[in-house]
Amino acid sequence: MICCKECIDLLFDYFEGSLEQETKNSLEEHFQDCPPCIAFLNTYKSTTTLCRETLNQIEIPDEVRRALQNFLKEHKIQQKKM
Repeated sequence: MICCKECIDLLFDYFEGSLEQETKNSLEEHFQDCPPCIAFLNTYKSTTTLCRETLNQIEIPDEVRRALQNFLKEHKIQQKKM
């Protein structure tokens, strides 16, 4: 069974659809029994949607966009190593 901390750590991959089916099922099972994680999930989803919509409306210089993308990719790689 997945604990709340693991749940939070897996949210990005959950939304990206990159979790293994067994992990996805365990995560969804956890959501059924944990109202605080459901609240966090809904907030995470709303925040992600709002950020994507906002970023699509704002002109970001290519250099800044590349630096941000590289930072996020590196952060994701580091998180997977942990």
